[in-house]
Amino acid sequence: MSSLFSRLSSNQYLVAMSNVFIMALPVALIAAFFNLIAFLAEKLGYTSTGLTIGYVGQMTGHMFPILLNIYLATYYSTLQRLPKAAAISCSLVAFLIVSQQWGLLSPVIPLPDNFALSLFSAYATCFIIARLNKFPLFKVRGEHSVVDHSVNIITISIVTLATLLVVCQIVATCFSYYIQPYILLPRLDPTSFTDGLIYEFLRGLLWSVGVNGHNVLHMYKTELFEISTANMADWKNFGTDLNIISTNFYDFFTGMGGSGNTISLVFCMLFFAKSKGYRLLAKTVLILSIFNINEPILFGVPIIFNPVMMIPFLLTPLLSFVLAYGATSMGYIAPLSEVHSWLMPPIVNGYFASGESWSVAVFQFILIVLGMVIYYPFFKIMDRHSVGLDLSSVINNRFFSSDSIEGSSKLTSFIPSMQLNISAQKEVEGLYRSGSFILYYQPQVDIHTGQVVAVEALIRHISDDGKLRSPSFLHAFGQLGLMPELDSWVVERAVSDIAKLPDSQHINLSINISADTMLKKGFVKSLKAAVKSSGLNYHQVEIEVTEELLIRDEKRIAEIINEIKELGILVVLDDFGTGYSSLAYLSRFDFDKIKIDRSLVTNLNTERGKGLFEVVVQLGNITNADIVVEGIETEEELIFIRERGIQVVQGFYYHKPMPLAELLQNGIVFDNGDRLPSQA
Repeated sequence: MSSLFSRLSSNQYLVAMSNVFIMALPVALIAAFFNLIAFLAEKLGYTSTGLTIGYVGQMTGHMFPILLNIYLATYYSTLQRLPKAAAISCSLVAFLIVSQQWGLLSPVIPLPDNFALSLFSAYATCFIIARLNKFPLFKVRGEHSVVDHSVNIITISIVTLATLLVVCQIVATCFSYYIQPYILLPRLDPTSFTDGLIYEFLRGLLWSVGVNGHNVLHMYKTELFEISTANMADWKNFGTDLNIISTNFYDFFTGMGGSGNTISLVFCMLFFAKSKGYRLLAKTVLILSIFNINEPILFGVPIIFNPVMMIPFLLTPLLSFVLAYGATSMGYIAPLSEVHSWLMPPIVNGYFASGESWSVAVFQFILIVLGMVIYYPFFKIMDRHSVGLDLSSVINNRFFSSDSIEGSSKLTSFIPSMQLNISAQKEVEGLYRSGSFILYYQPQVDIHTGQVVAVEALIRHISDDGKLRSPSFLHAFGQLGLMPELDSWVVERAVSDIAKLPDSQHINLSINISADTMLKKGFVKSLKAAVKSSGLNYHQVEIEVTEELLIRDEKRIAEIINEIKELGILVVLDDFGTGYSSLAYLSRFDFDKIKIDRSLVTNLNTERGKGLFEVVVQLGNITNADIVVEGIETEEELIFIRERGIQVVQGFYYHKPMPLAELLQNGIVFDNGDRLPSQA
């Protein structure tokens, strides 16, 4: 499965498609909200207003494939440095003409609604223009005038459009004369179980490749509506038996939340997603899904053109169809006896459409739960490869951070972000298979007494063959959103290790905490529990934070820091002097210690470097926080730092990071003057 995602993420056509689907998603949301408002207006008795708003919603929804066409032509022409005017105009005109030529206009509103043709016409247009640009006749040189440039664009547009229309006409002619006569499409009986199953499968299959299955098969549904209304009238007037399959049978049993019973997928995301992006998407579209509007899910998970999610998208409604038909025929649930709007929420619609039968409502609930079971394993594949991806930031960056469509040579989209997660997952799984994690400790020394006053816990990975790896793997854990789990392990192991040391009450323990961990709900509570269970005093523990954390959520971080300090745990600003706004944070947060970064120490061989270092020390002293200097490696550096009044340093000059056993064996001197006994 990972190799499949790898191929998908490296395919430039699918990447571009992913981009434009996300870009056009707000149009689907707007259309969905218009339809929802129209439905509510009609239910409240504002029929005229509801019809008007509903028409606006339909028009907006039918703009989706048109916008896809425009966005993709713009995106791809930018990527290949093609004349945008020619690409966009030819792509759109070709889409409109070919849709009319092939009879692919919507039966509701005379606009093209075929997603596949929308994308194909944009690709084909850019492909032809790219080939024309290779001929000298169609190239515009710098010395050409504006008029020459305009003529050139017009010429390219005419040739491109003519080529597209001729090719499409040839394809249509060949299809009509040589293929269509041999295609035997059976006439579907609207009331037949077998034919109904075929209809549901075809409808889902068409949707999964970007074709509006409802519109393509609208004749079947139209005939079913007429049969259903006549049958229900006969049932009321003459006692005729009700048909099992009615026009609402699909809406209320196989289209809950929209085609594919996607309300089950929404609940699956809401309850089980680990990805922040999917949880946010589920919360955002829940109200729409309740009213059977699922475009945001189709394009947001995504389902369309996704070989993984296509399977449950097709399987769930088919199984629901079989179960609903069987339950009705055996008398377990009542047949539907009224026609209601497809926008009516699931369970509610079944209750009223069956003459207020609770058995139908309960049965719908069972189908939703069953759908969750079917969607779950497939969604977990998506979720596992998407943990750490914030869909909200992807959407915000697309729509609100730039006035132009992305067209850099490096394609960026939801799929490549997923590929990053796949690579990160492989790295993390490889680490677990090939070895184990271990903590190293680097002492911090009082340069006036030579005694160790604290140790900093540093995570490392040691392979089965003894090879030690630096913490370069942390980015993989961060990409997958697993830093809270890793940090929790570090905290528990570190406090436990230090508590085992003789005279452990005389040494402080410094632990680095990531932004994701500190912002996780319950962090302070779990930190308190870990320290308490170890037997260490709270004031012996130091939590190191970086500027990356402080810029995430300043208000929330301030609250967390205060909670930590109330326990007696010290808070340390790490890497001071490297961030662009470290100075501002000194005035906003009350730090117990400040660690000056090694990068400021490496420049002490120049007057400028010495001056900058002194300024940083003065800034730190103003806050009344203790100062620790990292990265001391030479005696010259140590002498300079001692002359500036610094008392505590950390670096290779005194000690390299070492495992706990080596810390014991080296006979490290702690600040009480005692020496640890050597370990046999």
